[in-house]
Amino acid sequence: NRKVYFTNLSSGKYVFKLKASINGNWSKNEKKITIIVLPPWWATFWAYLFYTLVVISLIYYLLRTYHIIVEDKKEKEIYESKIDFFTSVAHEIRTPLTLIKGPVENLLEQVDELPQIKEDVVLMERNTERLLKLVSQILDFRKIETKGFILDYSEVNITKILQAEFHTFEDLAKRKKLKYSLEIDSGDIFTITDEEALNKILSNLFNNAIKYAHKEVAVRLLIPSDNATFTIEFENDGLTIPPEMREKIFEPFYRLKETLKQQGTGIGLSLTKSLTELLHGKVFVKDIDDGLNVFVLSLPLKQK
Repeated sequence: NRKVYFTNLSSGKYVFKLKASINGNWSKNEKKITIIVLPPWWATFWAYLFYTLVVISLIYYLLRTYHIIVEDKKEKEIYESKIDFFTSVAHEIRTPLTLIKGPVENLLEQVDELPQIKEDVVLMERNTERLLKLVSQILDFRKIETKGFILDYSEVNITKILQAEFHTFEDLAKRKKLKYSLEIDSGDIFTITDEEALNKILSNLFNNAIKYAHKEVAVRLLIPSDNATFTIEFENDGLTIPPEMREKIFEPFYRLKETLKQQGTGIGLSLTKSLTELLHGKVFVKDIDDGLNVFVLSLPLKQK
């Protein structure tokens, strides 16, 4: 019937050859037709290139994810080992420190009779108290990590608590020859909160502001117009914290490399943030253009 069909050919190059015959005599001439069957779009060179890139990207993503998971696991293990170490040491140190504190307090009561050792005894008492506070911080941090820190709410006078903490650090500010000031917008302000947790937060923020200040520390108590929260700002003129580090400084054991020579465990600000969040508040470093660091503590006036 002089018809030929080639259907469902795979993609590629074909040559169709044709000869004719008359009464059984085949001609010596041959006709050729070249036929090129193009592949479907999903089987083209560019498609295979795309598939290759997708597979490579997937392998890279899986390897990277695996690497991140392994790194995170290692970091968590290191973090847990640090916490366990600090907690164990804190428990070991606390008992002898408490035993030392008693005799030092007895000496402090009699120090007026021995003026030649008064300065030494006061220094011993101050450093013993500081060590006990550091030990308590570590143990509190562990309690928060294990969800074992229990809040005890009561009505407290924020103004008086802030003033008391301010005076506690006055001696430290004088020794560093800092300009040290406290500004309060209004009179006594009352709130429902955990007094112990609030004291720990304020103590850490005061200590942090004074420790890294060069010449000046200013603390301000502000009450927004909505009367829903109160805000305390801790301003110092120390080393300016870069914007990209303002979140990281609240991570456990993280310290700016410029401050590594300063004394500290690297958990003070982390403990502060954890306690603040337990009290449904927030603490952060404020954006400011004049080269100052401003730590902002914001807490609700009323707790649910």
